[in-house]
Amino acid sequence: MFEIYRSKQNPQHYVAIRADDMRENPKGIRESRNLALMTRIADDDAKRIAFDGGEAMSRIARDGFYAFAVTIQVREHAE
Repeated sequence: MFEIYRSKQNPQHYVAIRADDMRENPKGIRESRNLALMTRIADDDAKRIAFDGGEAMSRIARDGFYAFAVTIQVREHAE
């Protein structure tokens, strides 16, 4: 299971960690005053809008966390 945290200062910035990871980097993310737990996602390697589970697993194995940004832009349908 991934835990997804959202930046309190920049709503486009997120950090993912493994729920069962108790290393120092994930611990620091959980205790950060700048991040808030947003959601949990299954730890499969399925691609979702704005989240790539396979890439997250690779980065978490290397760094203990996976930082990513999401930008959503409303698009109007024009004929």
